Amino acid sequence: MEPGAFEDELTCAVCLQVHQDPVVLSCQHSFCLKCIEGVWAQTPGPEGFECPQCRQKFNPRPNLKRNFTLCNIVEKYNQSQPPADSARVLCEYCIENPSPAVKTCLKCKTSLCSLHLKLHLLNKTFSGHTLIEPLADLTERQCLDHKKVLEFYCKDDAECVCVSCTITGKHNSHTLLSLDQAQAAIKEELEREIERLRRVQQKCSSKQRDLERSEAEIKTRINELKGKLSKSFSEWRRQLEEDEEYALKLIDEEGLRALSQIRSCSEALNKRMEQITLIDGEIQNLVQRDHLSFIQNSKQLLSRVTETQRVTDPDVPALTLNLSNISQLIQKRLNGSGKYHSDILGIIVPASTEYSGPSNVTPPPHSSSGAAPVPGNVLQLSTGIMGRAGISQGQRSPISLAPRTANWNLVLSDDLRSVTWTERKQPYPPHPERFKDYPQVLCSQSFSSGSHSWDVETNGNLWGIGIVCGSVERKGGISYLGNSSKSWCLYVHYGSLTAGHNSRDICLPPIPSNIRIRVQLDYEAGTLSFHGVTDSLRHLHTFQTTFTEPVFPAFYCRNKSLKLLN
Repeated sequence: MEPGAFEDELTCAVCLQVHQDPVVLSCQHSFCLKCIEGVWAQTPGPEGFECPQCRQKFNPRPNLKRNFTLCNIVEKYNQSQPPADSARVLCEYCIENPSPAVKTCLKCKTSLCSLHLKLHLLNKTFSGHTLIEPLADLTERQCLDHKKVLEFYCKDDAECVCVSCTITGKHNSHTLLSLDQAQAAIKEELEREIERLRRVQQKCSSKQRDLERSEAEIKTRINELKGKLSKSFSEWRRQLEEDEEYALKLIDEEGLRALSQIRSCSEALNKRMEQITLIDGEIQNLVQRDHLSFIQNSKQLLSRVTETQRVTDPDVPALTLNLSNISQLIQKRLNGSGKYHSDILGIIVPASTEYSGPSNVTPPPHSSSGAAPVPGNVLQLSTGIMGRAGISQGQRSPISLAPRTANWNLVLSDDLRSVTWTERKQPYPPHPERFKDYPQVLCSQSFSSGSHSWDVETNGNLWGIGIVCGSVERKGGISYLGNSSKSWCLYVHYGSLTAGHNSRDICLPPIPSNIRIRVQLDYEAGTLSFHGVTDSLRHLHTFQTTFTEPVFPAFYCRNKSLKLLN
């Protein structure tokens, strides 16, 4: 039975069109998949689901099974229908009642209905004629110079030619291909090129997924930071509401900047992928056409493919929150606010040193005044001279703290061997070498040559040990140990260990709270090393530089006291 006899069965009872992706119910009625899902989604009955045709009830909702038999019939029916354009081309042999043409003969330059086509095929005289889908205007398939059918493809000039062009025309010595050969070659070239574009699209898609992960992680970090800041600021609400608003605004602005950058990159990647998808779709449509249409349109499409490949893929820069800049701005606003200042920086700084963003993004160097952890502890220190190759102590020499350098929140003992932090400002006289903004103090002794070492015993979790040049700043964020090119410091901040120099922090593996630290200075070699001392030496960090002026042992003390030992 012909497919046309099944037209009633081919029609969906819901949309009254030929079935699309038909499924069958247990009552043997079939519907388009989208139609039955749409009906059940809009009008679920209280007693379950029902067939729109026979009203049979189903409870629970039945599984929808594909009607393969009906799918085959629909496919045959669709294949039997004449092309949309063919209805406008009539058979030139039908005189009284012209019938729609089903083929056009390029040799005879005429269109034929099914009856006359049969006669055409049975006549051996026409056996070599080329038949194509019905075409009303044959001028597109004729040579402009000789008015003959285009039958060959000139590979040298990349154009279709007629027989006369190959014999007497300008193409007589060129490389010629049949239209079938030309189509196969051009199709192969297009497939290679579009495969390259698809790989580009895959790379863009991978970058897009990275951007989405970055966006999610940055949003999470923004929420975490804002939550911690809000909790800290709430404890100081009465006197510091303006500071809270200011800090939150910085986080929001930085978050907007980072997310805006992500959106910009995302839009560029999406645009690139859309262009490739569009060209891919055009190629897929082109390969469905007849030989000549395919060849005539392929040149321009190949040119677009080449131009698209020349476009450089959008770069995805390192994306993360610039928390170091926020730390610097908060430091400047809250300078001199004591514990409040430390609490706020304690939220921003650990986040900026611990969080490095997505695994495929390199974070920017930590940089800002006051960006290093705020140290403080109980320390015991002993000093000595060592040889260049030695890690063992040589002859000890006394070391003492310099009162003229002590911050006003530090109290020095009479023998200048211990220091204690206090909230109450001390009545020290002004001195150009005194640290104004941080609880820091230097030793009176300096080193301008040779190799030296000193040990520091600690029993606290907030401290800093290092050296500074004598010309280091004594006020402002740059005076913080490790925040300038003239200071080097090792910090412990509640279990986290960092090494800071020139406003850059390096996160190190954590160490126990109670540990002896050995500092080793080789002035000529330009090295400053730190070791943990237990039964053996554990190397913590080494700075490599060039010293150009005398350096002084330096310490940061907060909350508790430190004591220097011979």
